[in-house]
Amino acid sequence: MDEPTDDSRRPSGAAADSAGLAPDAAGSAAPAEAAPGVSGMPPEAADDEGAGGGLRVLAALVMLPWLLGYGVIGTWTVVRGASAAASGLKMFDAGYTRLVSPAGVILVGGLLLAAFAVLLAASLLLMLGSRRGGSWAAVAAVAVLLVAGSVWAATRGGLSPVLWVLFFFGLVYAAVVAVVSLVGVTRAPGRGRIAQP
Repeated sequence: MDEPTDDSRRPSGAAADSAGLAPDAAGSAAPAEAAPGVSGMPPEAADDEGAGGGLRVLAALVMLPWLLGYGVIGTWTVVRGASAAASGLKMFDAGYTRLVSPAGVILVGGLLLAAFAVLLAASLLLMLGSRRGGSWAAVAAVAVLLVAGSVWAATRGGLSPVLWVLFFFGLVYAAVVAVVSLVGVTRAPGRGRIAQP
């Protein structure tokens, strides 16, 4: 009985070619998957995004002293006015140069807490990099109203300009940040409509 020759043990040329091409074809057909941890973002864009995030956090931290101050003083003022009202006092000394009514003290405390809420919202929107125009518009509107109210109260109460700047700088800063962010958000869609070359 004749033994099979070497040629008979080898696959035909067409079969060999198809077998050799199979892995390549399978490899080309499989979708390319990105390596884990790689976002596909260019290094320059990633660096710019990281730098922008650091600046946003820094801008938010600037408001921290006034954020804490408005929260603590506003809460204390509301509690003091509520205690005086509960005691039946019409006027009382709240530590100022003249007697004040409990309702007036509560109103001042409520405005300070509103300023606290504005600074807190502006800080969170900054750190999150929010692009929502409605959120920034609301923060900007309330901040501008509170700044205008603080100017009116300082003028009527004879508050020194230096003390006004020290006490309300955080609120003015939050208003400026909100307005600038709102302008940037509303202009962004217009820049996106420019025809591409």
